[in-house]
Amino acid sequence: MKYLNLLILFFFFSANLFSQTNYSEFIKLKRLFIEEKYSIISGYDHQIDKKNEFYPYAVFYKGVSEYKLSSYDKSENYFKEIITLYPNWSQIDEVYYWLIKVDLKTNNFDDALINFSVLNNSEIKEILYPDIDPFMEKISSSKLYHYYELYPKNKSVAKYYGRFLLKEYLDSSVIEEINKILKIVESEDLFISKKSNFKIAVLLPFMFEGIENNKFIKKNDFIMDLYTGINYGFKNNDSISTNIEILSFDTKRNPDTIKKLIEDGSLDNVDLIIGPLYSKPIEIVKQFCLEKKVLMINPLSSNNKIIDDNNYSFLFKPSINTIAKQTADYSINNFSKNKNVLIFYENNYQDSLIASLYKQKLDSSNFNIVYSKSVSFEDSRLILDSLASKYEYILSDSLFDTLSNVPNIVIKEGRGIDKLDTTYMYTEKFFIEDDSIGHIFVSSKNSLFASNAISALDIRNDTIPIIGYTEWLDYNVISVDQFQNLDVRMIGTTFFEKENESFKKLNNFFMSDYNRKISYNFLVGYDLINMIIKINNNYGNYFQFGLRNEKLIETNLLSNPYYLEFNDNQNVKIYKVDDFKILPKY
Repeated sequence: MKYLNLLILFFFFSANLFSQTNYSEFIKLKRLFIEEKYSIISGYDHQIDKKNEFYPYAVFYKGVSEYKLSSYDKSENYFKEIITLYPNWSQIDEVYYWLIKVDLKTNNFDDALINFSVLNNSEIKEILYPDIDPFMEKISSSKLYHYYELYPKNKSVAKYYGRFLLKEYLDSSVIEEINKILKIVESEDLFISKKSNFKIAVLLPFMFEGIENNKFIKKNDFIMDLYTGINYGFKNNDSISTNIEILSFDTKRNPDTIKKLIEDGSLDNVDLIIGPLYSKPIEIVKQFCLEKKVLMINPLSSNNKIIDDNNYSFLFKPSINTIAKQTADYSINNFSKNKNVLIFYENNYQDSLIASLYKQKLDSSNFNIVYSKSVSFEDSRLILDSLASKYEYILSDSLFDTLSNVPNIVIKEGRGIDKLDTTYMYTEKFFIEDDSIGHIFVSSKNSLFASNAISALDIRNDTIPIIGYTEWLDYNVISVDQFQNLDVRMIGTTFFEKENESFKKLNNFFMSDYNRKISYNFLVGYDLINMIIKINNNYGNYFQFGLRNEKLIETNLLSNPYYLEFNDNQNVKIYKVDDFKILPKY
């Protein structure tokens, strides 16, 4: 602002209000100041009285002149004199401006911040921030915290303290603090990095040399599908606002290969790692990320072990714990009228763990687990038998007379085994009585589990809500009518809505280029890179904060992941077929 280069003194004074001497001295000093004759002002002994209104102006001119002459001690004394004698002077903020400039020139940074805190003029503050910033860059973390406690409203202090926080592990309290800072500091100022680009390392077991010049290898299709989705999403995203570089490395499923990449410095400057996929390489990369404070995202796994002991490790999918918890929450909110529950689960690690955690959650909400049954692949018919098996209910004469007139009750005639001439009347009842169960949870994506569960519901006279997985939709053994007519709810951790325009476009690309049904892993890769680009556009290299701060991350496929204080995707959707459309219900 102009008044900072030249104090505005264009006031009209009546000569009869001031002595001619004071006024003449003031005019002389003012002219010298305008002409930037600082040396003359420095040696000039003015005759203005201390009690006269012109006196602080004269001292101000001398203070600025000494500053211009690099006589910082003299300059400081003049400005402090004004502050002491005229604390309420109309131009006092300009005095503090120059005093702060002196403090910075003499490396008295503590004094500079103290004096800055007294300033009221917001324009002057904005002009000073660029002068304060270089000092903030050199401040230690402990000193930075101290300054932030003292001056939380100082934009420079808040900005550099925020950047310090962004490099650390971001729990909910840290995120809250950063969002407080964002009310003071512009996001584009906070999320600034010295790095000009954002490097993403893709660590996958390609198992061959030269990715660019190789076609799909059959046994490795799922890896190449994932990588192709990442690459396609990156090349076809028009919203990239910063320089993003993707570096691909073949891990060969070999821990030694990972160790070599770390030892030779190949991963030193990366900002984010996608992968690896297998346990031994994962453990090595986890340790590297912990030491270097670099984020890694596993694109395919739901295993909690990947994230349990590392704050810098993330899952793109919901974890086993999250699937179980959120599905249980859904059931608690929707099936509370009848709390009797049947649970079937396939006897593998993931499905059994989900079922166990689901059961624990429902137990704590006073649901009655009628039974929870482990079922092998070979014995999957057990689900059908459990739900659809009947027994003979022998009728007394009075009950027969009553039921014989009731529609839809089938009464049969039986004959005794020991006494063949003895007959009895009976009807058939399900071992699990009609309307006795509030809902069923089948923890398995397997087609046999799905078909047996659906067939059992189709046979029964009642309609029991059943929770399965969206993978059931892919099996030809279950008709669309069955999904429509029965109360089937499905967990959609791997489901992409096929009516989405982006999905249709991707499907056309995949069919034309690879002549086969679009791959789930291709979609995952595409959706993952779009999420990364979206966060990078908004938060630059401070990816971790963006991942935790976004309430919902809109990706092109509408999977809409979100993390908050968690290290796995929290978006677990429950789908249902209504009007022959697959619609999210949760």
